[in-house]
Amino acid sequence: MNVRSFLPPVRRSLMGGFLSAIVAVLIFISGIALTAVGSISALVENWNTSVTGTLTVQIIGSPSTTVSKATAVVAALRQLPEVKRADIIARERIQELLKPWLNDDKLIADLPLPALLDVELNVPSALSVSHVTAAIKAIAADAIIDDHRVWLTRIANFAQGLRYVALALMTLALGALVLTVAFATRASLTEYVHVIEVLHFVGARDAHIASQFSWRALRQTLWGGVLGLMVFAPALAGIAWLARRIDVGVLPPVTLPLPYWIGLGLLAPAAALIASVVAMLTVRRSLSNMV
Repeated sequence: MNVRSFLPPVRRSLMGGFLSAIVAVLIFISGIALTAVGSISALVENWNTSVTGTLTVQIIGSPSTTVSKATAVVAALRQLPEVKRADIIARERIQELLKPWLNDDKLIADLPLPALLDVELNVPSALSVSHVTAAIKAIAADAIIDDHRVWLTRIANFAQGLRYVALALMTLALGALVLTVAFATRASLTEYVHVIEVLHFVGARDAHIASQFSWRALRQTLWGGVLGLMVFAPALAGIAWLARRIDVGVLPPVTLPLPYWIGLGLLAPAAALIASVVAMLTVRRSLSNMV
């Protein structure tokens, strides 16, 4: 049986417009936080896949000595059981890596560049790194060995901190949603208190009255969530456009994973469901206290 609602349509309700606007802002903030988490996680995973278990070795000196030392070091490393691969990075590749930073081909060509070795380990452990370092130092005592695990661990810790910040933002947004829905529902109850008294007089149950407020809160919040995602879409496109303008040598391309898009799509329905439950509980509690 279709029971006509005594509440005004959402588009005519001032409190409904207020609630939808607040929800739109909260969904926008949640979208930004979720995007930050997804992008940072994908970036760390990209780096983790590409550099875990690798070392970069710099051999500094005159061009003649660096080439001979680099060749000797590579030959020695290829004999070690801890080493999976050891190669000399071509000078042209080094110049290509420097180009985004210096942007001057003549200046780069004149630089006294060191010999760079790319070393991949079979097992990325501290003991393996220690053995490889000793073998390198025995041939080139002034060699500089960069263990990528050090800076990758720092980046992972930084990313974890940002995840906590994003989680805190989304928790605050959820708290603000609950408080806003409770406030808007109580204000509507005050506005329609006389109508509610009449409904009680003719035998309407609290569950029926609460369901109407709950259903209206769901529609208002869902509309606000969709509006927030519509506003967030161009912001996300702008962020992606800015990211594409960064040179690949500085920052690798990031592809947001499928769980991110699923989470983004669930923001509005989840907010609407929470708002519906909060409105139901608020009305039931308020009606139970009415004399």
